Amino acid sequence: MKFSFQTKELANLCYQGKGAEDYPDFIVNSFFRKISQIKRAKNENDLRALKSNHFEKLKGKDNLYSIRLNDQYRLEFSILESSEKELFIKRISNHYSKK
Repeated sequence: MKFSFQTKELANLCYQGKGAEDYPDFIVNSFFRKISQIKRAKNENDLRALKSNHFEKLKGKDNLYSIRLNDQYRLEFSILESSEKELFIKRISNHYSKK
């Protein structure tokens, strides 16, 4: 599945490993596993089928979804509709952060 990033920081983390120190090691490892799953997926239904992803639409948010990196962190994204669906990865969020 095609994907792109909202921020340079996420793109740099994905392609160059830069910024990994901003997150706990286990979150960075999980991020890379999820990116591998996204690359292999034909569409979002392949991501939904993996129960460990806990793929969900975020309440009160138009076209915003998440998959779990762990119990606390999520990878948030939108699904862009074009000739081919694409994930637009927005951020790694700390689900319990007060920010």
